[in-house]
Amino acid sequence: MATPNPASESPSGEKTRNVPRLDSSLDKNHKCLDTSLNFFYINFCNFRSLRSNFQTVEHHLSSTKPHLLFLTETKLSEATDSSLFSVPSYLLYSHFCSKAGCCVYVHND
Repeated sequence: MATPNPASESPSGEKTRNVPRLDSSLDKNHKCLDTSLNFFYINFCNFRSLRSNFQTVEHHLSSTKPHLLFLTETKLSEATDSSLFSVPSYLLYSHFCSKAGCCVYVHND
């Protein structure tokens, strides 16, 4: 897999930054990436169980307020009620799977 370019151009010509997050609240034992334009913040994290790390997600969303937070390896069954993982000011779109799964939190401002 190619390493992301630390500074690249978006299709609109804006500069983007791909920065591994060493200071993020999500980083404890997780692989995370922060990508941002001057006006738009996207976070990604390979999370290894949303259920056991949900308080970390809530804290991260309330403290850093990214526009999008993508999580992989949520490890929740397909039958899981996603409303249990809702966060104020964010919409949750999920595709839960017991041995994998993913979701995205979208800031609804």
